Parts: sequence; structure tokens; C-alpha cells
Amino acid sequence: MVDNEINSLKTDIALIQKDIKQIEYVFTKIDSAVGQMSEILKTIAVQENILENNEKRVTTLEETIKKHNDEEVQFRKELTTKFDDMKETSQKERERHHRELLDSIENMNRNMSEKLETQDKRIQALENWRWYILGIGAVLLFIINKLPWAIFFG
Repeated sequence: MVDNEINSLKTDIALIQKDIKQIEYVFTKIDSAVGQMSEILKTIAVQENILENNEKRVTTLEETIKKHNDEEVQFRKELTTKFDDMKETSQKERERHHRELLDSIENMNRNMSEKLETQDKRIQALENWRWYILGIGAVLLFIINKLPWAIFFG
């Protein structure tokens, strides 16, 4: 029986050794998987860090865009106000220039009317003199025709 027991023990030891090798193989696989998982965790940590940085960048960009939009809205309001002021000032200037031109034209028209009236009066006076002289000339011709010239020259 001793041989049987020894053989049985040898078989049991061989089986245990085989089981231990399989356990070692499993632990090697587990170690490999844990190593891969730790690499994956490192990659995930890096990705999380990158994601956080990107989120910070996006937040910063959103704030910058919002600030820029607010500045743009304010600039447009100021620009609209300035355009309205320029439009109003321009309108007032055009009206002032228009009024000055109309006043100048009215003044020129008044001066021209006065000059024309003065010239009409002078022309009328000259025409009256002409008729007076023609009338006097006609009277003189009539008198000269009625005078006996033969008596005077004899």
C-alpha cells in the first residue's frame, strides 16, 4: 500500500502543481489585465484632464464671445446714436443753408426789383421827354409852315 499511497500522493502533487500553474496563469492574466486597466485608467485620467482643459477653454471662449457681443451691442448703440446726431445736425445745417440761400435770393430779388423800378422810371421820364420834344417840334413845324417866309426874306 505504500506504493499506492505514494503514487496517489504523487498524482495529487502533480494535480496540485498543475492547479498551481493554472492559478499562476490566471494570476498572470489578472496581472496583465490589471496592468492594462491601470494604463486605461492613466489614459482616462489624461483624457479627463484634456476634457477639463477643453471645458475651461470653451468657458473662456464663451465668456470672451459674450463680452465681445456685449461690446458689439454697445458699439452699435453708440454708432446709432452718433448717426442719429449726425443726421439731425446735418438736417439742421441743410435747413440753415437753405434759409440763408432763400434770404440771399430774396435780397437779390428785392435789389433787382428796386433797380428795375428805378430804370422803368428813368425810361418813362425819357419817353415823356421824347414826346414833349416831338410835340414841341410838331408845334414849331406847324408855326414855321404857317409863317410867311417870303416876307422875312423878301
